[in-house]
Amino acid sequence: MPSLGIATKISILLLLICLASVLCVFALPIFELISDACKAIDDCDPFRPVCAAHFNEHQFFYSHCDMLREICLTGKDWKPDYLSHCNVSKL
Repeated sequence: MPSLGIATKISILLLLICLASVLCVFALPIFELISDACKAIDDCDPFRPVCAAHFNEHQFFYSHCDMLREICLTGKDWKPDYLSHCNVSKL
């Protein structure tokens, strides 16, 4: 089995570093969203129920804090849905 030359090893290493940095750059906006939501948990209203939407998903959260916690843990960009598509009775 032939061994790889030093130039080939360096080329592979540089390619891996380049690939990792590209993936990191594309992931940064997701990390910023998660980070902002995680910081906002300290100032949320634990007694305000929220109906929220993420693209075509709708979900009821028992509190604003629960919604922010979900954003922090999953990275989904839940937004309050004022059209009340959650199919729950008004509280």
